[in-house]
Amino acid sequence: MKFTFGIITTGTSDETINIVIDSIEKQNIPEYQILVVGNSHVSRDNTFIIPFDEEIRSGWITRKKNLITINSRYENIVYTHDYVVFEDDWYQGFLQFGEDFKICMN
Repeated sequence: MKFTFGIITTGTSDETINIVIDSIEKQNIPEYQILVVGNSHVSRDNTFIIPFDEEIRSGWITRKKNLITINSRYENIVYTHDYVVFEDDWYQGFLQFGEDFKICMN
C-alpha cells in the first residue's frame, strides 16, 4: 500500500516537523512520499516542500489540502497537521484493514 503524507504547517519549527516525519519513517512503508506545505526548510529523503505564502491568507488549510492533492504521487493521501505524531503500528493497522475504501478516517 503506497501513501502520500501531506503535512500542513503554518510556521511550526522544523524540529517539530522532523518529529512528525520521524514517526512516518518508523512505519517502514515500502513506497511513500511526504509533502510539507508551508514555510519549512526540512531536508529529508522522500520529503518535498511546497512553499506557501501565509501573507495571501494565513492558515488557508483548504488551499494547502488542494496543493497536497495536486502534488500527490499516490492515491492514498493522508492529510495531517504538523502536530500529529503517528503511533508506531499505524501502517500495520492499515495493512490489516485492507485497501477496499474510498475515504477512511482514523
